[in-house]
Amino acid sequence: MAPAPFRPPWFGNRGVQVLAAGALAYSLVQLVGQLLDGAWGEAFLYVAWCVLFGYVLVESLRFRREQDAARDEPGD
Repeated sequence: MAPAPFRPPWFGNRGVQVLAAGALAYSLVQLVGQLLDGAWGEAFLYVAWCVLFGYVLVESLRFRREQDAARDEPGD
């Protein structure tokens, strides 16, 4: 099994999640706009941005959940 990726402690911050969600929503709107205009090259670029910001959002949520679980565990 591969080791867990390094994530800085601020990666689970709500601000990171809000920014990633906002950027994802913006990219999705731009993607639809570019597809309707027939600008396929620009649409492909926005697909890439959607994948990137979606990944950041999902991983940030997962890391936040891990931080909360570690905080709730009883200590030794």
